[in-house]
Amino acid sequence: MEEMHLIEFRSFLEDIKGHSKITQDHYCRYMRDFNPNEISQDYINQYIQLKGNNRQVRGAVTSFLEMTGVKKIFDLPPRRTGTKRIRAIRPVTIDEFNKVSSYLHSKSLREGLLIDLTYQGALRRIEIPTIKINSFKWELFLDDPTKLCQLSVIGKGDKERIVLINPETAEKIFNYFAERHDNYEDFINSPTLLFQKNGKPITSKEIWKIIHFGSIEAIGRDIRPHELRHARATELANLNVAVQDVKNYLGHSSIATTEIYLHRSMDASIKDIQKTLIKKQ
Repeated sequence: MEEMHLIEFRSFLEDIKGHSKITQDHYCRYMRDFNPNEISQDYINQYIQLKGNNRQVRGAVTSFLEMTGVKKIFDLPPRRTGTKRIRAIRPVTIDEFNKVSSYLHSKSLREGLLIDLTYQGALRRIEIPTIKINSFKWELFLDDPTKLCQLSVIGKGDKERIVLINPETAEKIFNYFAERHDNYEDFINSPTLLFQKNGKPITSKEIWKIIHFGSIEAIGRDIRPHELRHARATELANLNVAVQDVKNYLGHSSIATTEIYLHRSMDASIKDIQKTLIKKQ
């Protein structure tokens, strides 16, 4: 059973910070040995160094100090230097995505749908295993199958958001799963997981492997699932979707985070600004 300070901390992370259960578990693990009664600058410095002075422990301690209301009183020790740098997010072109998607569809419908939904919905890996048949707004889609299909996903902090899936992808899902149900009502209300293996949800590691190795085989280099999320955000921005709308689509709490995702070149920005100014003349 968790200590009282961890129970309070977990509640703070969930209710106030909106962190996912995975983040809560990580932060509570780092703060398991932390003694709230010994808070001082020296104690904080020593504790962070003892736990490795990495990004996770620094985030955990910062959140704990914020919870206790003393965040502004204490400083964190200098960041550790000489450690491995975080891998940069590499751009993924639409052409590259299409080639990988086609290749995975040639292997199996399941793998093809997985990468299509990941990209089109700008999904996080943790969101993919939660998708069920009834997560799709089938009644709206079937009213006009030429329109984008709405998909409800559960993101960080158990927050629900709606993403849009291409009609072709939605039709493939509908045709494959509908014939496996006795009637229409059973189908649209089915809680069956879309991606599962032996009755269990697909794991985050399995998702990574499918996209990682599939992209190597299709285009000669690896693509990481999170890079597809960045690529979709960039595509939306290039289509002149407002940053605020992109933010909501990705499920971000801050526009500053969304802007990191938008891999806009200087040339593209200049062309858009030029078009805007010309229209005003």
